[in-house]
Amino acid sequence: MSIFGADIGSAASVICRDDGELLRNELGGHRTTSCVATSGSGERLLGEASFSANVRNKASAVGRLATLPYQTLMQTPASRHWPFSHAARADGSGEFELVGSDAPVPGVALLGALLGKLRSTSVGELSTGKPRLSIALMPCSDEEAAFARAALADAATIGGWQLCNISSSAEASAEALARKYPRIADSEAIDVLIVDMGEASTGVTAVRLRAAEAADGWSAEVLAQSGDSCLGCMDFDAAIFDHFSGVVADKYGEVIRAGSRAGFRLLDGCERLRKLLSTMPEAAATVENLVDGVDVPLTFSRDELATVCAPLYSRLRSVLETTSTHEGLQPLASVELCGGGTRMPSVQAVVSEALGGALGEAKFGAKLDDVSIAIGAALLGKVRLPVAAAPEVEGERAAAPPPPPSDAEAASAATFDGFLAEDELTALIAKEVELAAADSALAALSAKRNELEGYVLEARSLRAHSKHGHLIDGGKLEPLLDAAEEWLYSEEGEAAGLPPLEQKLAELKQQVAAIATEFTAALEADKLREEQALEASDAERLREKAAAGEDEDHDTRKLKFPDRMRLVGKNKEEGTELFQGGNYRPAAARYNKALTHAVKFVDLSPDQRSEVDAIKLSLHLNIAMCWLKITDAENHLEQAIRSCGEALQLDDTCVKAYFRRATALEAKKDYEGAKKDLLRASELAPEDKAVKKLTERVEAQIKRQEAKEKKMWSKAFS
Repeated sequence: MSIFGADIGSAASVICRDDGELLRNELGGHRTTSCVATSGSGERLLGEASFSANVRNKASAVGRLATLPYQTLMQTPASRHWPFSHAARADGSGEFELVGSDAPVPGVALLGALLGKLRSTSVGELSTGKPRLSIALMPCSDEEAAFARAALADAATIGGWQLCNISSSAEASAEALARKYPRIADSEAIDVLIVDMGEASTGVTAVRLRAAEAADGWSAEVLAQSGDSCLGCMDFDAAIFDHFSGVVADKYGEVIRAGSRAGFRLLDGCERLRKLLSTMPEAAATVENLVDGVDVPLTFSRDELATVCAPLYSRLRSVLETTSTHEGLQPLASVELCGGGTRMPSVQAVVSEALGGALGEAKFGAKLDDVSIAIGAALLGKVRLPVAAAPEVEGERAAAPPPPPSDAEAASAATFDGFLAEDELTALIAKEVELAAADSALAALSAKRNELEGYVLEARSLRAHSKHGHLIDGGKLEPLLDAAEEWLYSEEGEAAGLPPLEQKLAELKQQVAAIATEFTAALEADKLREEQALEASDAERLREKAAAGEDEDHDTRKLKFPDRMRLVGKNKEEGTELFQGGNYRPAAARYNKALTHAVKFVDLSPDQRSEVDAIKLSLHLNIAMCWLKITDAENHLEQAIRSCGEALQLDDTCVKAYFRRATALEAKKDYEGAKKDLLRASELAPEDKAVKKLTERVEAQIKRQEAKEKKMWSKAFS
């Protein structure tokens, strides 16, 4: 039975299996937003589903809400921005009541709901029974760690997991580093410093890597670790917010209150400024409708950031000095930076300054990424499975360990005590089962409504935007679609359950098919010709591979950088040729093949890493464009959105990624989401004509949608 490793970050959570496989969420991404929200109708929205929820209905960073004592949470600047009510519990934790929910719930129940979502969507059928979970603890003090361990035990149980290991994030990142750090010739041991600043916490770890028996491996030992559970990107954003709330008050005479609607808009603008300052010395952003319908421009520089956030830099220095002054620490081989906060030049400068002589000739590295802690947690969970090892005799090599224990043995040996009373824990488990079932039913109903609505829009577009649209009789099609849309927005349609929606959709598809018989026949003929051309192309490619003696599908070779890059470039060029010829599916396949080669580079220098990231960014953008063109696939828009998200993970200032994601969101009728991406693209490229044109179209759709809703409500009250 596999063990799954989890990194419950404040911004996003990652799950992976002990063989290194990253598990995907329902949108195909490997990062799931650490958020629980409610819709206007009271539906729970977990993880990625919370993206479209009103910000006032959200509880973000639910891992922190569960694993930090309530009094600690209340001392953080982020607590001033909470949109929900909250109170302390007798056990020292907090309880939180989201807008739209029926009662307050403990923080561990919120985290349990998120863990349950990760289990059901990511693990799914990969594990029978309760899957085993090894989780990484965020950087924190010893006192906080004891509280957090108990909270994680309760949350994992509520979420339907069998908790088998809790390790510190320092241990998990060290384990991952041992697998990724290149072996140095004639070096038996080296010391490395890991600096990890995430959304809400910072950890600094001194690791000694010792040469393992394997020719290219290391074993890791954590020499020292220190952390601050309340020092992360959100604290910088809060400090910038305080600065600009004062600026706005002085200039416009209005106080922007944290946690208000205007406060959320200002906080979002502050976050955008901080991210922009990672790539430029001065940044500008506009916050829409901040003061009485006025769009307020904000400008900020790195020098101003240093002044505003000076207390945060002092705390970072303290954490760095605690670890870097550890007795016995050798000259550092490198300093590995990870987490979004370490992208800030000012943070990197503080690291260099604080380490001083300890840094020596060491350079900043980036061998750990956003999945490393989850991978390390999974590996540690596997290593720490309790086994009855034979006693070791001095001077003799230890006997081979016995086989891993059975699931029952592992479950009985690895137990973790929570702080909830047994009756309350039992009640919360039952409540989560009930809510999860309701979530599933509501999700199925919502998906079917969206499917029906989407089919109406798709059918409308056939005549105007399809190659053979002229073969459809509009006089018969349009009245049919108008009637279906009227029913969907009527009282009967709004109250309809799943069976009536399924019946309505099936009838509509049957009626449209009867009208579009000639159109369908023409499409099938085109598809047959395309498949025949693709088969011929694949046959030719296989002949070329056979002649060259290649077997790319099982390529585990450790190629030199130029050789591997050649394979990446070759597949990318082939994909571009196919795309230009209108062969979008084969093009996407070639771009994906290029990506498989792009993740197989080893021992990269910083310059090589930058080069590889640049080509991966280009590939993700190309794949997104392919999926935007492959309109006959049901999930083509989700795939395009996922590819754009992967691109933005590499470069969050990429205008093309925001634009293409906005294009997909517009097609999904998520106009608010599209507008948000277009606003970001406009800040980065104010003169981009394509961005301006799409923005105008999206804003027109929003106005049209508002008018339709107004009409619908006027009918309801007439």
